[in-house]
Amino acid sequence: MTLRSSLTLLLIAIPLLTSAARAQTGDIQAGQAIYAAQMCSLCHSRAGESGPMAHVGGPLDGLASRRDAAWIEGYLRDPKSVIPNSQMPKTGLTDQELADLIAFLLAP
Repeated sequence: MTLRSSLTLLLIAIPLLTSAARAQTGDIQAGQAIYAAQMCSLCHSRAGESGPMAHVGGPLDGLASRRDAAWIEGYLRDPKSVIPNSQMPKTGLTDQELADLIAFLLAP
């Protein structure tokens, strides 16, 4: 492997590793508060609680078995860039708020 290809690989890997690390430092309780404040339960169900449009966003139970933190972060930042026909709006959350929300979503 050449130095140039090694550097390219490193530049690609760093954002993925740092986004995973941010999610690991998220606070579950703060994430739960963000989930409530953002009214995520209007369009999603989690732990048996759901809103009137939960059929649109679907269940978030067991999310950790389906997605990893990096995928969730990318989706929350710009849902349509990950799933073009997504009806979910961009969250506009800060990096720490995203880390907290992801920690909550991935918690058992």
